[in-house]
Amino acid sequence: MYEYGNARIAALRGRLLDGPSLRRLVEAGSAAELLVLLERAEDWRPILREVAPLAADPQSAFEVSVERHRSARLGALPRWYAPPARGLVEALVLPLDAQRVVALLRRRRAGETPEAVGATIVGGALLGTAQLGAVGRAPTFAEAVRQLARLGLVPANAVASLAELREVGRAWEPVEAGLMEAFDRARLARVAGRGGDAARVGAIIAAERADREAVAEELRGDGTSAAAHVERATTLARLDRLAAAGPRDPLGIGAVAGYVAAVEAQAIRLRAILARVAAGWSSQLVGSYMTARTT
Repeated sequence: MYEYGNARIAALRGRLLDGPSLRRLVEAGSAAELLVLLERAEDWRPILREVAPLAADPQSAFEVSVERHRSARLGALPRWYAPPARGLVEALVLPLDAQRVVALLRRRRAGETPEAVGATIVGGALLGTAQLGAVGRAPTFAEAVRQLARLGLVPANAVASLAELREVGRAWEPVEAGLMEAFDRARLARVAGRGGDAARVGAIIAAERADREAVAEELRGDGTSAAAHVERATTLARLDRLAAAGPRDPLGIGAVAGYVAAVEAQAIRLRAILARVAAGWSSQLVGSYMTARTT
């Protein structure tokens, strides 16, 4: 079930940014210089050239490039595997779609028009830009969730409870939490009853949920700075451990989980590097993101 896809992943792992490449990016003095350095990497050159005509400024181009890279690399993975392995792979990459949908609905709630949102959509792993655009144009939250259910991104029986959460006028946070829970249920449905590999993916989902709750708890208590520290100390460490373990399972789901984790860890580090030149993060703070945590 895994040989073809895992062979392709083994080739792609070699194109991820290594430690020296990331350190060179940390030393960049501007977002424009970041783009120049990143374009030297084989895995990034085509994406940067696609984005260049669309982005208004170097910072936007960098941000969009990071998100398009995530979509391109994670979105390709399910196509390389036949069922039942494909369901496990989908469960690993579906968090990207969840993030895209939550961000999209958050913007609609803030009053942005469907046209404004649609102009900046970046695809997910399972959902393309057209499908996400359709969700964003839904006239109501309930209809948006129904579309997600038809696409298999949330369970059909979650639609009514999510719509009720939204319609009773409560704060957005419980609605968003309920939506993420529905995405997790759809992921767990893809791994149910499928043996050792499924159990491994189930454990990965449980760890992700624990990290997400830890970040949310920090946001409720000490704010964004503390939440960022939790992301660095827990989420990034978990991703690094998974990424390091991936090559040790060349014929199983571990290789896929490791590559997904490596792509996500790379994105976190690139966003931290951009924050150095765009938001004034110190070299010491950014440097704390660069060291892989594999134990």
